[in-house]
Amino acid sequence: MSLLARYIGKTVFLNTLLVLLVLVALSALFSFIGELDEVGRGDYSVRTALIYILLRMPGIAYELFPSSVLLGSLLGLGAMASHSELTVMRSAGISIVQMAGAVALIGLLLMGLVALLGEFVMPPSERQAQELRTAALSQSVSIRSRTGYWAKSDSRFVNIKSVLPDMTLAGVSIYEFGGKRELRRVVYAERALQRSGDVWQLNNVTQTSFLLDSLTTERIDEKQVQNLVNAELLQGLSVAPESMSARNLFTQIGYLRRNQLDSSPIELALWTKITNPLSTLVMLMLSLPFVFASQRSGSVGQKMFIGILLGIGYFLVNRLFTHLGLANGFSPAISTLIPLTLFGLLSILGLTRIR
Repeated sequence: MSLLARYIGKTVFLNTLLVLLVLVALSALFSFIGELDEVGRGDYSVRTALIYILLRMPGIAYELFPSSVLLGSLLGLGAMASHSELTVMRSAGISIVQMAGAVALIGLLLMGLVALLGEFVMPPSERQAQELRTAALSQSVSIRSRTGYWAKSDSRFVNIKSVLPDMTLAGVSIYEFGGKRELRRVVYAERALQRSGDVWQLNNVTQTSFLLDSLTTERIDEKQVQNLVNAELLQGLSVAPESMSARNLFTQIGYLRRNQLDSSPIELALWTKITNPLSTLVMLMLSLPFVFASQRSGSVGQKMFIGILLGIGYFLVNRLFTHLGLANGFSPAISTLIPLTLFGLLSILGLTRIR
């Protein structure tokens, strides 16, 4: 059985990678065509657009991974069924449970791959893509380092530790210089919120002023400043919660809770990242009933059509529950687990009905 398990797993794995490659290539092509509208604005060139799309490809692959697993499994196992390989295996005494176990093993490997992709590859790639696009379009000065983001605004240099999805700035340091490039004032704020236009409100401010022969430090609850950071630059610094790593999401949730801010969107993104690898396994097991139940009837095209419908159905149901849960104040964990559980039960029910 170990030899057959490796053969089944290899077939599913290779077909999944093939489907994923095709879907990512098509999605990247359409995205590149859409980016051509921005070419010529600022320093945004065709080369920049191409690099931007290439940097976004890990994120595209992460989003399409569950659907690719479903279609790849249907394609690979469907080809084995059409060649009567599955029938021969069953005639040799290999049960459907054993075949499903072999598919589940490769599913665990695919779960690990999508988890690594979403945690270590996609977040930095998405961040670099957004920074590249924003810098080219807005022509704003922005540098990212280990200490956060650095930007120049008039005679001030601004350091931002973190940009939350709602555009709240956390850990803002402002260095103000005089006409002779001498440091005049350092302002630190725990967070900054954009109020109207170019006006920003700084909260929990510590302000240090440098005089000729002394310095003064004062603490202020609130302080308003203008032109803190360019709006387009800020859009580029902010990364969508879905593109962040689980570690960063935990950090964001902790910050929002400590400051009594709404953390529901971030928690939803965290639970989505947790359930996405599990949805890969569920999509894989969901393909088995359609393959085993139709070994003597139906074509590969029909199986692919069913797979597309199932993939679209899961995507729509998942989005529906997550948005309804967020709008009605439901637990993010429940909102993300309901679609996963529903389709998991469908796969189990389908497997039990196979003779």
